[in-house]
Amino acid sequence: MNKLLQTSLILVALGLSACATTPMVSSDGETVQDIQSKLLGDMPMPGGARINNENSLILGSGDGWAGRVAIISAQNANETFTFFRDQFQKSGWTLVSSTKSKNSILVFIKKDRTATIEIQEGSFGGKANVMLTVAPRSTVIPPVTK
Repeated sequence: MNKLLQTSLILVALGLSACATTPMVSSDGETVQDIQSKLLGDMPMPGGARINNENSLILGSGDGWAGRVAIISAQNANETFTFFRDQFQKSGWTLVSSTKSKNSILVFIKKDRTATIEIQEGSFGGKANVMLTVAPRSTVIPPVTK
């Protein structure tokens, strides 16, 4: 390997390792976790998870937002399922339904909101793809049929 190529590879490796250990900070001094907390409120996210902005739609912010958030988890689908199942309940969400399979689904409620979490195994390194959909709970009571 020539000297220039070897030096370039070392610099790239050092740059990537520095990015991986340095928390990203906005111009206001907020970390990604601070911004995520403001957007998603009391909904915990797995460590290292990234939001796919292109496939997300967030209306509102904090504990009153609605919409969908596409998430790329740093863990596989099984670990991601376990994280959401356990951590949402610790954050006061009630698990209403869950299905664990190739495409897993968790449904939670909290006060006047419903959260549906769909988890699929990702194609790169086993990382899971997650779609978190949040909406107000329906207050419509169906009519009683005889």
